[in-house]
Amino acid sequence: MKLRNSLRAFAAAGLVIGAVAVSAGSASAAAKDGWLNSSELGLFCESNQQSSVFDLYVSDENFANDYFKGSQSCAGHTTNDYTESFINNDTYTWDVYTDWKGLGSGGYIASGTRGNLGSTWFNKVSSAYPR
Repeated sequence: MKLRNSLRAFAAAGLVIGAVAVSAGSASAAAKDGWLNSSELGLFCESNQQSSVFDLYVSDENFANDYFKGSQSCAGHTTNDYTESFINNDTYTWDVYTDWKGLGSGGYIASGTRGNLGSTWFNKVSSAYPR
């Protein structure tokens, strides 16, 4: 938990990813289980929050070893460079990057938002960190 709070203390510069407000869910977070809960960032393999979701509760500096879960069309596919849309059910803003370990083009996903990733991040996100 200290790591999560420490990471949230660092604000990374980035570009705004367009978003529309959404309300948070009521279930407790259990990251990377294929179910988007409250306090999680969900990255979807298709536009408009469709198909499989990659749900994050804490930072992940390298999506290369992460896979979509479940029985949807993207199940079993790596999440690295394979996300098109998002829902941020967390109370914190998340920073996303096109390369591992927070490198490459950075942007942020504000708390309580949903939308499609812009062209800079469309199928290019490789790491994510809560502020």
